Amino acid sequence: MNKPQVILRHCDSYDPARIAQIIGEGMDQLGVQPRGRTLVKPNTVISHKEFFAHAFTRPEFLDGLFTAIRQRDSLVKELFLGERCGITIPTRYAFANAGYIKVLRKHKVRADYFDEGPQVERQLKHPDALREFILVPEGIAKCEFLVNAPKFKAHPWTKVTFALKNYIGIQDDAQRLIDHDHMLHTKIADLQEVISPGFIAMDGIIAGERTMLTPTPYPLHMIIMGINPVAVDVVCTHIVGLDPKEVDHIAITAGRGYGPIELQEIEILGDVSLEEAQKRAASLKLTLERIEEIFNGKSNLSIYMGPPPDTYEYCWGGCPGSLFEAVQIIDSVQPGVYHQVKPMHMVIGAYQGEIHAQPGERVLFLGDCTAWKGQIGGKSVDIPFSYKQRQQLNPYKTSSGDVVAKMISTYRNIFRYRGQQVIRVKGCPVSVAENVLYISWLGKVVNPYLHPKIFFNFSFYWAIAKIVKFWHRLKI
Repeated sequence: MNKPQVILRHCDSYDPARIAQIIGEGMDQLGVQPRGRTLVKPNTVISHKEFFAHAFTRPEFLDGLFTAIRQRDSLVKELFLGERCGITIPTRYAFANAGYIKVLRKHKVRADYFDEGPQVERQLKHPDALREFILVPEGIAKCEFLVNAPKFKAHPWTKVTFALKNYIGIQDDAQRLIDHDHMLHTKIADLQEVISPGFIAMDGIIAGERTMLTPTPYPLHMIIMGINPVAVDVVCTHIVGLDPKEVDHIAITAGRGYGPIELQEIEILGDVSLEEAQKRAASLKLTLERIEEIFNGKSNLSIYMGPPPDTYEYCWGGCPGSLFEAVQIIDSVQPGVYHQVKPMHMVIGAYQGEIHAQPGERVLFLGDCTAWKGQIGGKSVDIPFSYKQRQQLNPYKTSSGDVVAKMISTYRNIFRYRGQQVIRVKGCPVSVAENVLYISWLGKVVNPYLHPKIFFNFSFYWAIAKIVKFWHRLKI
């Protein structure tokens, strides 16, 4: 059996012509031939030229990628760019802020906003899958050739986000939050059953370190290509100095037979050796700390952690990560928020111990798996579990709510607990958006959704997205 090939190519600038040449050569070397309904899936989790400039696959990269595809599109019937961005933002808004619209028009590519169209049921056959079926956008279900175009980034929930993790964006919000907890790695493996990539081209020209929503730019000057997503991710983890066997979603997916986890079973090609790539990434910072290590004693936020209800000691895929990313988002629009936010206390999981809250300092019990019993401010507090086993969750009956709905529910919950020191926040997980709203409101810091440089443009695209989604429902 031939070894899966991963190509490492040097590229030191976002020159679309140079990118097109490199990707085209990679496609030819791998024998890639796009066909039928071809869909390119970028990583556009969040975008803004000023505040979130390095979180997404760059438009120049897509410009070069589309050029390479168009030069080899004799079998392509339709060409789409499809995505569901993160934190309940309309994907239309993310595409516009990322600068994609001009690129789409240039190459006559249609946008497929996964949050606006109908969802389709796909069965999962692996015996270790978290559920029997999942829902994915119709655009994914109809796709005949998928081009995975992720961004090379660190990730506080999963250590890294490369080709495999980029599949989280093939589900709408209501679906992606299901199992987005300490079983997130298994969910990522489950999603690989939906569709296999025909080609992978990763934007590593400017990589992202430390976080995935607000990454610090890191000049890696590379484009990584391949067909097998496990092989691509294994090589990328070695580049950043990680053992792929210790990145759970890579290990689980490899264990299901999707690709090799041993480096010697992969053929590395290109003009950048693995050793050279490792030297380039030697200073790239990951986020491997628990959030209490990040915040306690270093900010006005005090974190109290307990284990989730199953077997994991720490819920890497759920509330802790969303809380960290929420603070990073606020810090992007209000630098220094770590010490400007009013003192607050966050409790996650089955914490056992004292909570050292002073009078007037709010205490938030975050997530359905949080439970605690004790005294706060001289009053008895009893927070019970409200966690539901995942088998009880019906994908057809879940709703994450759009950001406006989340604003309403958040402020309603705050009003419900008015005059009380303790606030119970339900969710599994409590989303990044909800954490942003609670922290900005109770901590008396800026709400990014209402920032003047965001609000008006955001509102415009939110309204369009709602109209289009309503129109799709009428047609159904």
